Amino acid sequence: MIKAVLFDVDDTLIDYGKAERDGITTYLRSLAVACDLAAAVARFGELQGYYFDRYLAGLIDYTGQATALAAAMVDWLELSPPADPYDWFLGYRRHYEASLTLFPDVLDGLALLGDMPLGIVTNSDSVYTRVKLRRTGLLARFDCIVGVDTAGVSKPHPRIFHSACAELGHLPAVVAYVGDKKLSDAQAADSAGLHGVWLNRADDGAGGLTDLRQLATALELCPDQSRHTATVAAAVQSGVIGAEVAT
Repeated sequence: MIKAVLFDVDDTLIDYGKAERDGITTYLRSLAVACDLAAAVARFGELQGYYFDRYLAGLIDYTGQATALAAAMVDWLELSPPADPYDWFLGYRRHYEASLTLFPDVLDGLALLGDMPLGIVTNSDSVYTRVKLRRTGLLARFDCIVGVDTAGVSKPHPRIFHSACAELGHLPAVVAYVGDKKLSDAQAADSAGLHGVWLNRADDGAGGLTDLRQLATALELCPDQSRHTATVAAAVQSGVIGAEVAT
């Protein structure tokens, strides 16, 4: 029986991809930068991924990766180097934060979980994750927020999941973890002893839940028993949840 649920944030609860694209687009427009915006958005995404991976690998801290990202992007745009690249990044971040939105299924999906203890496990910085959750109105709903900075490791390492379970006061075996990445979220959670749930935002027919409003029923938390049996069976068959959750 599931007694608590943990969630990833970016591209699970918050539409990170859209916020990043809209954020850098509006920021460059505000600076009147003459460039191919589509190419700039693509390049920014590449650089963001590269420097964030270095952060996850422990090669650079959170502020350091943001500073390096900004310096590299300014160089690609062939702009005059700013006195402090981190200030340039903060300008982008203001536009990014203004673009943050929840996926349409999030509020209803969380409401269906009732008073279930909820937490966050993210590969981002926990302090800034709180900023994003506050900005989108979700912060008060979560009982713990565990990030790379607090756990000392990133997903898929088991310790980051176990840290969150400990904060919620439950063993991993009775905790579900929901994320948009099949390998580093769902399967990593399974390997750590939790019940991993893949939220397939692409809805590409490869399995997984495709709507967060399906979660309560898939975890046997929904009182609508007429839909319960079929939904759980489908979830087990597609690998969204393990067979042990349905027993």
